[in-house]
Amino acid sequence: MNLLILKLNKMKRTLFNFGLLAALFTAAFLISSCTQPPVDVTMEIDEANQAFLDIRKSGDPEAMSMLYTSDAKLFPANGTLIDGREAIKAYWRESLTQEASSELVLETVCAEGYGDLAIEEGRYKVRVGSLEVDKGKYIVTWKKEGGQWKLHQDIWNSDLPVAQSRASVGQTVWVISNRIKADKVSQFEEFNFSVLEPAATENSPERRNTVRTLRPVEPNKDGTYTYFYLIDPAISPDGYDMAEALTTKYGKEKSDEYLKQFRDCLVGEQEMVVTVQTIW
Repeated sequence: MNLLILKLNKMKRTLFNFGLLAALFTAAFLISSCTQPPVDVTMEIDEANQAFLDIRKSGDPEAMSMLYTSDAKLFPANGTLIDGREAIKAYWRESLTQEASSELVLETVCAEGYGDLAIEEGRYKVRVGSLEVDKGKYIVTWKKEGGQWKLHQDIWNSDLPVAQSRASVGQTVWVISNRIKADKVSQFEEFNFSVLEPAATENSPERRNTVRTLRPVEPNKDGTYTYFYLIDPAISPDGYDMAEALTTKYGKEKSDEYLKQFRDCLVGEQEMVVTVQTIW
């Protein structure tokens, strides 16, 4: 039985009022710097952002933390306040591991300087291969230290809708394992994120929002990789049929070709365990 997968849950959704918090940041620094007219520092901030992206790509949490002031704060979407450079380094150590396969794109909308402080408004996108998995906006307060712009207060917020809540007590949850050949991992991920996910989104957004993909941290002893599709909750009595979604978007001939590529990645058959959500 072919079962549907959905995309990664990368940059999470925020629960607080982004606009209000951003306005408070702006007001606070405008008041503190009211004697200095604003200066356009967009080019300088673009350079600082490029350094940020380069270090993110390198995967070095220590170097990432040094881009922030010693008393910097992060206000991550759907997360608690992260205060200080050591806490920021710990945050990036985990995030860089989880987001190693993704590409972050930053676009500065405007950046105004007030002496040694600057406020940047921007947009971001997150891509995995050719698939855009998240997009949103951000506000950064920058502080100049030793002639270098450093992030002082950093807040971001996704444009994507809030994900559906997980299964309630008694609801069914499916766990589907896919054992993938070592030389087919890239093909499997390309199929999931660039082919199947867009088709699932168009065919049935409601079902799409109930599926998550889990990537293995390391290979199995035999060199294969086990990926899991977690369907939580399993709301469709008709199942999660890949062929239906693929045919609707790409047509029968192309759908058959994609399904052949998918099956070619598997060692054996998919295995499914049907479970029920408990009180814990």
